[in-house]
Amino acid sequence: KGGGMRELLRDVFSILDENADELLSVEEIMDGSANDQVITKLSTRVHELFPLRSDADELKDFVTSSIESIVGGGAEIDKESVAEGMKWVDDDGDGHISKKEVAKYYNLAGKKFMEISKTIKQLGPMLAMFGGMDMNGGGGDGFKMDL
Repeated sequence: KGGGMRELLRDVFSILDENADELLSVEEIMDGSANDQVITKLSTRVHELFPLRSDADELKDFVTSSIESIVGGGAEIDKESVAEGMKWVDDDGDGHISKKEVAKYYNLAGKKFMEISKTIKQLGPMLAMFGGMDMNGGGGDGFKMDL
């Protein structure tokens, strides 16, 4: 159940939670984004579930270069910007993200994903039918209509 995402989120949370208090602070998130060991652990764990790159090192290089491009591109990763981003998940406004808050948004995202999947499943046959229609009268190009 969950396809491994729940475990991935738990692992990511634990890797970032330096003091193991089950709360993520601004400092822990900032430290994690600047720590090569943390980025390596996170990249390895994500690659285990989603092997979208040839190996975890390639994913780590991508993550590192992405962080560097944000920092080097004029956008600053500072306490204020991290705190502002955390507000999306910090429901109680205490300046920390708890496991409970992460779980809440994970569950909300899962429900939305299931709703979207259901809609796609319902629309799929209709889209397939329209995709095979020859609106040009000449055949072969699928759903294409010249006005």
